[in-house]
Amino acid sequence: MPALRVEHYVHFDPIVIGDSTATADALAALTAAVQTLTQKVTTMSGTQDTIAAELSNLTAEVAAETTVSQSAVTLINGIPAMITAAIAQATAAGATPAQLAAFNALGQTITDNSTALAAAVTANTPVAPPPAPAPTPVAPPAPPAA
Repeated sequence: MPALRVEHYVHFDPIVIGDSTATADALAALTAAVQTLTQKVTTMSGTQDTIAAELSNLTAEVAAETTVSQSAVTLINGIPAMITAAIAQATAAGATPAQLAAFNALGQTITDNSTALAAAVTANTPVAPPPAPAPTPVAPPAPPAA
């Protein structure tokens, strides 16, 4: 995960040094601004950690679901093959085509249904959006002329 980089520039109007009240007020305002900024950066850092943990959990959940989905696909695709093998064994044992017609129909129905299911999943799976363009770096503003 990329490191978080926060840059903040604070610019104040020139202060007349001869007025100590204005200097003290400006220093107090600057201190408050820095404290607020520090709190916000700390909050953002905590949020980033939370997001990273949630992303990790979501990735694990997707991997688990993918494994379950693949197992279901293997099972659904394997049933017609098992029926075909059973029919071949029954035929070798002397079963007639009339006796095995129901099994042939069942195997064909399962094949047709799994094909329709695969087509429906494909048709209803959204196309991935194109990747977002890389952000353009922004140069910091030039310091005010003295």
